[in-house]
Amino acid sequence: MSGTRYTVDSDGDVEMSIPQPIFEVIRAPELSSWDHAALIEWHREWERYVEKIRHRCTTTGETYENVVATVKGFVKRKTLKNMAMYVLKKSVDDVTDADIMSAVQARCRTLKNEFVPDVTSLFRQSLRMDLSVDDCDARVFRYYEDFNGIVEDNGLQGLIGAGSESDTGYKSRMKARCRLLVENLQPPVLKAQISRLIELERRDCKSNDVALFDLILEHAKVQQRFHRMSQDTTAKRDVKTNKQVRPPQRSPDGSSKDGASRVSAPAPTAPRGAVATPRPPRLPPHDGCLVCKGAH
Repeated sequence: MSGTRYTVDSDGDVEMSIPQPIFEVIRAPELSSWDHAALIEWHREWERYVEKIRHRCTTTGETYENVVATVKGFVKRKTLKNMAMYVLKKSVDDVTDADIMSAVQARCRTLKNEFVPDVTSLFRQSLRMDLSVDDCDARVFRYYEDFNGIVEDNGLQGLIGAGSESDTGYKSRMKARCRLLVENLQPPVLKAQISRLIELERRDCKSNDVALFDLILEHAKVQQRFHRMSQDTTAKRDVKTNKQVRPPQRSPDGSSKDGASRVSAPAPTAPRGAVATPRPPRLPPHDGCLVCKGAH
């Protein structure tokens, strides 16, 4: 009776003919609060979870429906009961995953307490273009990323969200969106250049944030190249100036290379032909000598 045949490598380990699959433990996020900010964060985490599961299924050949967790199964029991009763107006048994996701998405895409904030001031305080990043592609990409993050965090999708072109008010939302993107551009030179181009030549960028992205990136690169060239020119000019004003080197005996001595010059003396002026005689004391009391 022959046994199982296998090969062993130099370390004595068995060489596997079929690679063993390695699975990452992917756990779905739990919904435990109806708070506006908490719902936004949960919805983001759930979307990441779904993307990971879909990627895993394309790699392993598993069926997505058999692997993905149910939304209802990852809602905290207390939260689910109150949501079913007061929000969905259903019994817990009748609540479906679609019901929960619809309620969550509706709340995430609306303003908290239906209060319309001062959007201009909000973005002026929160949105900054990081000029310390010298890679223009990364800088503009992060600028848009931060902008969309502020929109989602504050439930402003209905006011300045991208959405679909078939949605109601899409054109007005895009105009407001592009206006805020231009108003918060930095440095001021780039902002002025983009504003002029949109006003006179690139009017399509007033309501198309994708075209605006390309326009900002194009001119940001031009200005960055000019900035770097100016820095290099200034550095070369400074080096040349320092060479010209360098002080003369001194030798050990105190004299410079051109023969000049460090010893100070002698004090000026009177010319040889000059005659000294005699000092005037002193007058005797009026009351006689102070020693012998007599006249001299």
